[in-house]
Amino acid sequence: MAYKMNGKQYEAVLALDSSKRFEHFVSKVADWRQLWGVKNDEGWLVSVDPEGFEYFPLWPHPEYAQKVVDENFPGHQAVELSLDELLNHWLPLFEQDNVKVAVFPNREWTFWCIEPQDLKEDLLNEMAKYE
Repeated sequence: MAYKMNGKQYEAVLALDSSKRFEHFVSKVADWRQLWGVKNDEGWLVSVDPEGFEYFPLWPHPEYAQKVVDENFPGHQAVELSLDELLNHWLPLFEQDNVKVAVFPNREWTFWCIEPQDLKEDLLNEMAKYE
């Protein structure tokens, strides 16, 4: 189950710039140990920019994921991932396939772009604060 959030919190966090949304993502994911990607019947959403770089979008709460993709990529559903899955399966796979992580895209589809290994280090450093 995701953390509780009201409408004002949702709007305030979504209105933050990409850097601040990234900080929010790392904090929430390290604390709650869950996050969300999105997929449809054909598989996980991977965004490709004009230069051909691939990005796997992730959010700290299913409401952000669902509402943002409903506006940008209708037909996708938010799917929960555990932090362990991200660290031990997804990030190594992204590293191997040269896929970057699009952290917390907003309605305008702007996000913090990060290398998988850098995201892993940031999450592990944040998790250490909770131990």
